Formats: sequence, C-alpha cells, structure tokens
Amino acid sequence: MNLKVTGGKYKGITISSVKDKRTRYTPAIVREALYDIISVANKSVLELFGGSGIVSIEALSREAKEATIVEIAKSSCWAIRKNLEKVHSKAIVMNVDFRIAMRRLEEKGKNFDIIFMDPPFGTGLTFEAFKSLDRHNALLKEDGIGIIESFEKEMPPSQGENIFLEKRKRYGDVILSFYKRGVEVENKGDN
Repeated sequence: MNLKVTGGKYKGITISSVKDKRTRYTPAIVREALYDIISVANKSVLELFGGSGIVSIEALSREAKEATIVEIAKSSCWAIRKNLEKVHSKAIVMNVDFRIAMRRLEEKGKNFDIIFMDPPFGTGLTFEAFKSLDRHNALLKEDGIGIIESFEKEMPPSQGENIFLEKRKRYGDVILSFYKRGVEVENKGDN
C-alpha cells in the first residue's frame, strides 16, 4: 500500500508502507484534518508508533522544524528511512519501544511542541500510550499538544495526573484526542 502526502511542499509524493497486518495507517482524511486543526510550522514533532513515518513527513511538508519518529519494528524503520530520503529530510528515527524512547528523550531534556501517538488498535496500547504521555509530560513543551489516535472502543481517559483532554475529534471510526499539560480547570462563567 502506498500513501500520498496530502499537503505542503511534498504534496503528492508517494510514501511506501510496510506489509504488516499489525500496522494500520492514519487515513489521508484524518491527516488533512489534523493539520487543519494544528499548525506545525517551525515546531518540533515527536511521532510514536511511526509505521511509515507519514504523520511526521506530512508535518515536515508543512514546515515543521524537526521530527523524531519512534517505531519498534525494524522493517518499518527501514521504510521510514527510505521515505525520509524521498523528501530529503534528516528526521531522527529511533528503533525502540515507545516507552523506552520516551524515557530516553526525557532523560536528555528533550521536549516537543507536538507529540503524536498512533498505537495499534485492539492491543491495549492506547491506554499505555496515555499513561506514558501522562508520566513523561515534560516531553511536551508548556503549550505543547499531545495527540492520541484511537477508535471508540479504546478511547484514552480524559484526565491524567499531569495532562488533560482539551478536545476530541471523530473521523469515521478514528478518534483524535488532544491533550495539554496541567489539570483541567472547569469554566464556571459564560464566554
């Protein structure tokens, strides 16, 4: 299966995927909607569960400053590196479990404007992704956004100890949950 970049300077470039039944790719309509909601220009992006790297490549196409892609499968990392060559990008690719990557990045004092997590559906990793984002919330810049892609039966919680749900957006059976650092404060007044 080939994926096309939906916008920005690399629009229309074909990105290769990996033939692995565990890998499910973020649909084009969801990628387009995501980048209509958030601006990535001059921002740093961390993509966990990278697959083909398409979400980061879309961000780089839309002028993201830098991208780090984490993927545990060696074959996917190989495909990600090949895809990055197509767009002449030197994004960082980490071939390691997302939990180890988050710990290592936090130990190095790294932080990002946007953290995108797309755990495989039906594996229980959606909740693990949420817990890791909550635990390693210092990876998010103060005004950063953490995004978890899921489906309805595996929706991540609304509130953690260090992050809270800002909003959810649904695209067919795909749901994007947007998180901010801190604890949600209820709005008692009228806007």
